[in-house]
Amino acid sequence: MTRLLSLAALLPAALAFSNTFPVLSWSSESSALLDSLPPKFSLNTLLSSSNLCGHDAVVFIDQPALLASDLRTLPSNTHLARSLASAPSSRQLPYVPSSPGIDASVTDLLEAAATRCSSKLVSYAAGEAAALSAKAKHLVSLTMPALEGLAKERKDALLKHDEILSAELARIAALFPHHLVIYTSSPASLSKRGSPSPAQVNLRAAPSTSGKPNSNKGGVLARYQLLTPGLITALLVTLFVLIPILMVGINALSSIQSPLRVEAPKGFDAVEKKNQ
Repeated sequence: MTRLLSLAALLPAALAFSNTFPVLSWSSESSALLDSLPPKFSLNTLLSSSNLCGHDAVVFIDQPALLASDLRTLPSNTHLARSLASAPSSRQLPYVPSSPGIDASVTDLLEAAATRCSSKLVSYAAGEAAALSAKAKHLVSLTMPALEGLAKERKDALLKHDEILSAELARIAALFPHHLVIYTSSPASLSKRGSPSPAQVNLRAAPSTSGKPNSNKGGVLARYQLLTPGLITALLVTLFVLIPILMVGINALSSIQSPLRVEAPKGFDAVEKKNQ
């Protein structure tokens, strides 16, 4: 019973981070856009910046149902991890909260960015052929297959997707040496997620900081701590305030006993008393 109550009390804290998505970005050359980003940023910040137009190509990669925990399982020798580690400019934000106002605007943001930068907007899914030309700026929107299943299945799928990305980004880099990559799960795809399994439940990471990840210490986002002061405070309140209150209430209820039955004194005869 105590374990069940503890899990029930901790469940809201875990679910509070389930409706989030990671945003990773890196560039082939030093980027004024990435270098000037605040510690916390959003897709709107990236795609609405005037510095976005300083790149010959912007590659927006949408990996539906992507979680920060998926990226932590990636080996450091994957294309994604190596790109972040070797990029002149890169930024990582593991947990961007989704909001209804942003969910429907990703396509609009991409179209507006392409218009603002006089870029050709090319949208296609992984595995499809797309005509790209180095004669004009491009905003490439690439959609990957959605991640499904438990942690092991998701990791295997992400490794296969990494191979596809490696080939596709190499083709884009050959045409556009000065390019920027944005890798994320667009907010609109969050509604397609099922309930996360226990292995996929997110815990808040520390705020993003600029710089390159340490490729010798695990996969992408491995350098972010799992527990932050806010989450620790929530856990302490749950463990030392809510649970004790519940236990006191349960003990109080269990200590309530039904009234004792009053027995008649010895030698007392109810019939004889009535006749008198």
